[in-house]
Amino acid sequence: MSRIFEGLQHSEAERSGEQYRAPAESVAELLQSAERETQKVDAFAAAPALRPTPAADSRLVCLTDQGSLGAEKFRVLGLRLRHLRDQRKLKRIVVTSTIPEEGKSVVAANLALNQARSKVLKTVLVDGDLRRPTQATRFGFNRSLPGLSECLRGERELADVVYSLEGSGLRFLPAGIAPENPMELMQAGRLAGFFEQLEAFFDWIIIDTPPIFPLADTPLWMKLADGVLMVTREGVSERKLLGRAVEAIDRSTLLGVVVNSCSGHAQKYYYSRYAPVVVESPEAPSPKAES
Repeated sequence: MSRIFEGLQHSEAERSGEQYRAPAESVAELLQSAERETQKVDAFAAAPALRPTPAADSRLVCLTDQGSLGAEKFRVLGLRLRHLRDQRKLKRIVVTSTIPEEGKSVVAANLALNQARSKVLKTVLVDGDLRRPTQATRFGFNRSLPGLSECLRGERELADVVYSLEGSGLRFLPAGIAPENPMELMQAGRLAGFFEQLEAFFDWIIIDTPPIFPLADTPLWMKLADGVLMVTREGVSERKLLGRAVEAIDRSTLLGVVVNSCSGHAQKYYYSRYAPVVVESPEAPSPKAES
């Protein structure tokens, strides 16, 4: 019940005008954690814990190099999402791009790792790219690790394939073995129910989806999401395609654009810029860097 006590202390300090140095989490988050503690049930404890062994080129800076500039940029991104969360419901976040090779999967993985650093809020990373899944191998696991595809086919229970990643605080739902008919599986009616189960336990659900073009998978994912982060990459993303992608997204769910770029030897593939505003139109200038 220590979390409840901390929350009440913070609330009392605010009423009396005194300064209370609580943990980084807000009172609401402390009380959410206390409610979970009283339940004493981990709905996803059935799956085994796995130890990530990412390759040197995995670019999981929030796991392997937390003191880097790249990891710091993800901390800034995570903080801005938490601020947005104060204004609206924001649990299910789709991370996508216009075309392949723009870095959306790296952004999704690092964002999830950063959010999982919270002592209070629980985070799960979902590999929603059922056609070309990459997250399992990025963390050093076998690409055939059972996951979402097996659940959609009725071969596994969801609780059996949400793995705990040792040393990170992150839970992980891999895509599983790529099916021959991903759209049919996703439209069979099970997907929405699975996400209701995840939402009942997790505070952040980060979903790595396929690019918007040329597939129809991501629009289906976006219907299940509270917000969408668009990832672009300098020298790769095309302005016209980005404009078309923005038009395809419900403006009420578009959270912003992450610009993925390279900068020198020491900080290769770090994420140098983030614009927390919606791109207004295809003709709008590229978002400027923010400090």
